[in-house]
Amino acid sequence: MNDNNDISVRFAEPDDLDAMAEVYAESFDDFQPRLSIEQYLRPQGTWALIAWGCADGGERPAGYVLSRTAADEAEIFSIGVALAFRRRGVGTALLTAMAEIARLRGAHSVFLEVGIDNRAARALYSKEGYEIIGHRPDYYRNAGGERVTALVLRKCLENTENRESS
Repeated sequence: MNDNNDISVRFAEPDDLDAMAEVYAESFDDFQPRLSIEQYLRPQGTWALIAWGCADGGERPAGYVLSRTAADEAEIFSIGVALAFRRRGVGTALLTAMAEIARLRGAHSVFLEVGIDNRAARALYSKEGYEIIGHRPDYYRNAGGERVTALVLRKCLENTENRESS
C-alpha cells in the first residue's frame, strides 16, 4: 500500500495481532496489549493498518494504526511505532495511508486524542495537518500514575473530486 524508505503499510490481518501487540507494548503502559487491540477492533466499522520494515537483518513490525470510519468521520483509536523504527517515517506513512482510506470510505475529517505531554506525537500530528479542537482534562494516566489532559485533534480531509473539478 505504501513504501517509504523500506517501510510497507497494508491492512492488518488476524495473524498480525501478535505483531501489533508487540509494538503496542513498546508504545503504551498496558499489561495486556493484545487484549487491548482486540477490544479496539470489536466495534463495527473498525480497521487496522500495520507497517513492516527492515531491521536487524529481517522484516519486523514497525507500527500500526487502529481506526474507525462512521458516517463522514474517522477516528484513530491508537497508533504506535516500534522503538527501532521511530523517527524513520513510520508514523507519517501510517497516518497518510489511514487518511487516504478514510477519505475513500467517505470521511471528511479524522479525529484523535493525544496526551498533552506527548511532544513527539504532537509534533507529528501538527506536521500532518491536525489541529487542536478541544481538551479532555485527566483523560489519560501516565506510567507514573499521574492524570494527563488529552488534546482532541482534527484533520480535515481534502476532497479530491472537488479539487479536480475546480
